[in-house]
Parts: sequence; structure tokens; C-alpha cells
Amino acid sequence: MLCVMAGSPNGYDTLDYNWELACTEAAAQGRVMDRANYRVMAPFHIAETREKAIDNVRAGFENCQLYSYSVNPEGGAAIGMPSIEEINEGGRGAIGTPDDALRVLENYWAKTGGFGCILMLAHDWADWEATKRSYELFARYVLPRFEERSAWRSQSMDWMRANREARAAPRCGSRRCNSPRAALIARIALSATEFGRLFPRRLTACRAGRPSRISKPDPTRSSLIRALSAACGYTSASEGVAFPSAPTSKQPKRKRRNISFSR
Repeated sequence: MLCVMAGSPNGYDTLDYNWELACTEAAAQGRVMDRANYRVMAPFHIAETREKAIDNVRAGFENCQLYSYSVNPEGGAAIGMPSIEEINEGGRGAIGTPDDALRVLENYWAKTGGFGCILMLAHDWADWEATKRSYELFARYVLPRFEERSAWRSQSMDWMRANREARAAPRCGSRRCNSPRAALIARIALSATEFGRLFPRRLTACRAGRPSRISKPDPTRSSLIRALSAACGYTSASEGVAFPSAPTSKQPKRKRRNISFSR
């Protein structure tokens, strides 16, 4: 399904109705509509700032308006583009920054219930170098955020920032556990347990300020592990040391919004 008038007020208002109608007609024929083949067309031009984007397209937009008035008395307003300012204000197109384009995609997603491809109107208002830059910004900064490709990574970074004090090298207060090796152990343990993983006890131990590898369990090693755990705010587990404030549940499965774009 191709919606070439989605950027106009009337076309935008009927996006959801047209999809429902298409699904009804398809069901009558024993077929099913696929949202992955649902294509929506809208005007975009992206730059580092909104002012730069508007400057890029201003001359070309004025030429387009002259042509539009020659074929239709309403000019660009007939297809939802009476002016650059109104394109941005209407929320059906974006001449501005990646953030502006992202808001427009969110509007279309909410209105349609989901689509498979955004078609960028090839208006040729800007020169070719600025146009290529617009496509690059759209691909690098708009689509990844819209599809939430880095959502889990962003959540992890937020947790890291919120717990950076706890992640700093702790001091055990003991001559036997305040060595650089002990601090390294603590950092590794915090990193390993960030998502509920356990820090294996068998990997390393700290004895008299020196690292040692112990293959057999002994009381001294266990006491050192408990001392390091307590000093760093850990809690002991049967097979390792877990960081209590780290998230232990798996991330919920996220429904990806996979779309493509073309001109």
C-alpha cells in the first residue's frame, strides 16, 4: 500500500481509515495485508540545525511554489506544503534537525499503527551535496533512534552513570585487601555482575597484598572473599559474589520497529 498524499492534511487524516479499508477488502479476497509493505511518503530535509536546513531548501522551495501555482490555484497548499514553516508546524514533514524528523516519524507511526517504509519526497529543493548530507543524517541519527536499536545500551549507560560512585575503586580498610589487585578484583566483579552475573571465586584471590591462584578451597581464601565482599557492598552467593543493586532480571523482549527509507 502506497500513500503518496500522506503529507497533506486530508491524506494524513485518512491514513488509518485507508489501512482498515484495505484490510477489509483483502480479507474479502482471502488475503492479508502486511504492514511491512505499507509505504508512507512525506517531505524531509535534515541538517545539523533547523536554520541550516531551511537555508538549504529556501531557494528550491520558492521555485517549487512557482510551479505548483502554475498547475493548481492552491499552489503547494494542495499537497500540504504551503510554506516551510507550515510543513514543520503541521507535523507531517520536517525541514530541520534529526529530532524534528524523529517527531514526524512518531506521528506517522501513531496515526497508522505501524508501517514498513518511509518514502522521502524527492523535492530537489537543496543542492546535491546538502541532499546527500540529509540522507546521511537520516540514516545515522533518525532511523536508529526510531527503531530503538540502542535502547538497551542506553539503559546500561544510564545505570553506569547512576552507580559510578559505587563502581569506583573501593578501599577495604585492611592491609591484606587494599592492594591494587584487590581494587582490580572489585572493578571486575562490579562489571561482571552489572546484569546479575556472578563473579567466580575460583579465578583469583588476594593474599598479603599479592595475587595468587588457589585451586583448592581454604578458610583463608574464603575469609578474604567475604572481607572484600563486605567492604565493597557485595553479598555472597554460593558460587560467587553478586552486586545487590544491579538489575538481575532479563530485559523484556522489545518489539522492534523495523522500517526502511527511500526517495
